[in-house]
Amino acid sequence: MENFENEDMFMIYNVAGKSIMVEAKLGEEFDFVCSEEECGERLVLHGVIKVVTPQEYRKVLKATLNENEEFQVIETLSPIPLIFEGTENGEKVKLPAETLQNLAKRFVRNFLNL
Repeated sequence: MENFENEDMFMIYNVAGKSIMVEAKLGEEFDFVCSEEECGERLVLHGVIKVVTPQEYRKVLKATLNENEEFQVIETLSPIPLIFEGTENGEKVKLPAETLQNLAKRFVRNFLNL
């Protein structure tokens, strides 16, 4: 598993049907607000990005894919089991997440064939 000590940018998937990039530290609570102008609707996140067991990660990923088929591409996420756990506009959620660094690597590997 990679060293997350210096990671501070994460992508959270299926936040109101969107992929949202947040600045946070792994395992530390954070707040994120995206205005209606920026996101098409006001989004308020509060929670933590954390490493979970592979079983819990697969459960969260499956629930996300069942809710929104547009996120099929995230099935290629790296095997590091990261989730966002907290609230989205006041509702409790668990959503798949990945580091920005892993997102960039996955994009290059899967979409640019490099």
